Order: sequence, then structure tokens, then C-alpha cells
Amino acid sequence: MTRLYSGIAILALVAACGDGNPFNTVEDGDDTTPGSAYLDDEGTFLTLNNIAYDPGSDTLTINNIPFDDPNNAYKRIQTETFANGFNAYESDPAPGTNEVQYFAVFRRSDSGRSQVAAAGTTAYVDFGYGGAGAQRLGANPTLPNTGIYSYNGEYAAVRTTLDAGPGGSNLVEFVTGDVAMRVDYGDFDDTGTVGGTVGNRRLYDTTGTQIGTLDGFISMQDSTIDFETQTIVAAQATEFVGGDATRSGKWEGVFAGPNGEEIAGILFVEGDDVREVGGFVTTQ
Repeated sequence: MTRLYSGIAILALVAACGDGNPFNTVEDGDDTTPGSAYLDDEGTFLTLNNIAYDPGSDTLTINNIPFDDPNNAYKRIQTETFANGFNAYESDPAPGTNEVQYFAVFRRSDSGRSQVAAAGTTAYVDFGYGGAGAQRLGANPTLPNTGIYSYNGEYAAVRTTLDAGPGGSNLVEFVTGDVAMRVDYGDFDDTGTVGGTVGNRRLYDTTGTQIGTLDGFISMQDSTIDFETQTIVAAQATEFVGGDATRSGKWEGVFAGPNGEEIAGILFVEGDDVREVGGFVTTQ
């Protein structure tokens, strides 16, 4: 398969559009609601900016990722064996078209009050397009003013490793893990504090079959709460292996439930050869 370079189109698009950045344009499906969080501000090619899910057809729809599917539709990978409430999905490129293969993970929380998704691909020489999104479903929560709470839950991600596949192609794998978070709603004054870790990460191939485990963990640096939108401000995410920081990126999230009993979040970590883009759902 011929692999593309996701930066090739930049010069042509900029020439056609003047001085504007083609990756910052607002499209029909762009989600600007305050109860959502996306990584599209954190990386040029982390373009995902909306997600939707139809439980009747078990179809995931991901907006603003180029060349995935004319209807942005992803079908369930039926062989997937995750045990944490997440499921794996893939686009279905039609033969003889310019569509390329993307992979995704998705979960709607048990309460139905939040959902997260993340996506990636092997189709490019570099990491290519992808991203992650977290959405609050339903009414805005009323967050506590004080108190320290623990949140625990599940994580899944799409992990792209450059030149690690057959014949020097890129390799996409799925990751699952456990999330532990803590929130202090009273301190810092007026902003609160929230942070956590992702550990116990397990590795799966694109059929959804477990093939191993990953060493280390991902640290989500303490951040603050936007009490007006009931969201978590973006902060540093760092992957540690053997005590050494190996990859870095960002994380953010949204509160859901009547009193903020859920946190749905997203993150990415990236180094020279690996990019991991994921989402998590946690509850008190």
C-alpha cells in the first residue's frame, strides 16, 4: 500500500486559501458546545472535532478526519476482546477510491451521561490524522464547592508506531488501561485541582486481540477546573517508563452527572516514533 505524507497538502491548501490555516476552519459538524473537549487545538493533525454514536446500528461517526469515509462512519470490529466497556471500530475504505484505513476506540459511560472516542491510522509516512473527543451528554452538572474526591475508571487508545509494521510500514495497535484521578474542588481557590494517572496498560492488535502489555504509566499533571463550563483546563500529559519521561502531550476533560460524578477525558502523548491518542471515563 502506498503511504501518504499528511503534510503534502498544506502548501496547496494555503495557496488556495490565502494566509488562513486550513486545519483551523470550521466545518459543518464542528462541535463548539461547552460540554465537549477535543485535541484539535493541541496538534496540527489532531483534527477530530466531533463524535456521534448510533447504538441501533452500532456505528461511530467521527468528524473532520480526511479520507476516512464519505459519511464519516466507522464500523465495529467484532473480534475485539476488550474487557473495560470500550469497543474498537474501523473505517471501511472502498476499493478503488482515495479512502484510507482509520481505527478508533469508543465508549459511552454506563450512565449514558458522557462518551469518548479516539482515532488514528497507518496510512501516512508520519503519524497522520486522528484525534480524540470527550462529550457530556445531558444537563450541565452542579459541581461541589469543596471536598476531595477519588475517581476511577477505564481508558482506551489508538497507538501508532512509525516504521514498525510489515515492510517498514507504520503499525497501529489498541491500548486499554485503568485510570485513577483525584479532585480537590476547594483548592486552589476558585479553580479547584484535578489530576491522575493511566496504568495497567494492555496492548492489542487491530483485530482487538491482546498481544502484550506496556511498561510504565501516563501521568496527567494537575490542572484546574473551569466552573462556568464544568470542564478541565488542558494540562501536560507525560508517559513514564522506568522512571524516565519518554513521551509528552496534553490532557483535558469534562464533568458529567448531576453533581459531577463522572469525568470523561482525552489525552495524547507523542515522541519521535510513537503517538498514543486516547480517552477515558471515570466515576466517583
